[in-house]
Amino acid sequence: MIAAATLGPTPFWYATRGSGFTALVLLTASVALGLVTSVRWTSPRWPRFISQSLHRNISLFALLFLLIHIATSIIDPFAGLSVRDALIPVGAGYRPLWLGLGVVSAELFVAVLITSVVRHRLGFGLWRAVHLLAYASWPVAVLHGIGTGTDTKAVWAILLVVGCVGVVVVGIVWRLANGWPAHALLRAGGMLVSLSAVAALTAWTASGPLQPGWARAAGTPANLLTSGGGGSAAAATPIPAQPTLAAGLDDSLGGTLQRGANAVTVNLTDQRDPAIQLTIVASADGSGTLTVSRSGQTICSSAASFGSAVTGQCGAILVNVQVFTQGDTGVGGTLTTQKVGQ
Repeated sequence: MIAAATLGPTPFWYATRGSGFTALVLLTASVALGLVTSVRWTSPRWPRFISQSLHRNISLFALLFLLIHIATSIIDPFAGLSVRDALIPVGAGYRPLWLGLGVVSAELFVAVLITSVVRHRLGFGLWRAVHLLAYASWPVAVLHGIGTGTDTKAVWAILLVVGCVGVVVVGIVWRLANGWPAHALLRAGGMLVSLSAVAALTAWTASGPLQPGWARAAGTPANLLTSGGGGSAAAATPIPAQPTLAAGLDDSLGGTLQRGANAVTVNLTDQRDPAIQLTIVASADGSGTLTVSRSGQTICSSAASFGSAVTGQCGAILVNVQVFTQGDTGVGGTLTTQKVGQ
């Protein structure tokens, strides 16, 4: 049996991903509570001070996870980011535009928090003008996450972003509707702009980040696109011209099982990089095959060995697939890869 690969993404890479999504969720909650506070909404079960306190505390938690996200991005060697890249929104070597949007969003958010701390020393007009930057910080953060994140194509990531966008858009529409029909034309215009922005974001995401080749188009360095090494490089979800399978993968799988008269067929999709798909065919006589493909193109097909795991060889890469059933037709598992001889 092939042992699991010793190479894999670093803990800092996982921390960067997790803290980034957590910061987005917290920032979304902060913006939504800010909208609730701005109209002084209250009820017998929800006094106004609760919204204010939650808004302040959630904003501080968002700052904490933002700092973790920035620090781990710099420490993790994958993208080769420096402190300068975290402070200046231009000139980074890794997906510069989308990384730069993240820097802009972070700095806008920090500006809002700083002015809130010294609010008593600022005039209300200046404080309010700066505080409105929070609403600009949020959509820029969403664009940063979609354009830079390696999890953009994952179903859970799509659902999370859709949820965040939905919460804020509903909050904006509710905020603009409060006080209707005063300034009705202006309010209706704001609603139309918000809904149009969502439509534009959806169209751009579908035609760009969700399409094969986005890693290259977004500005990922060539050495990371072609890297077959372990660690975070394997997590960049590259789409090379000729389909390959990298060493150092340690990915979750999900799929379906089909039982036939003479064989069982398992179709699995990589949950981190959905472009990678595996088909395992186990015949009644004990023989079988393992086929690996990327974006619909077959990488390799080899005889499979069945034991506590399904193993096979894909060129110079050894493949190990742990499979477990989920109900009658559902299956899950884990894909690990390593170079021959390791």
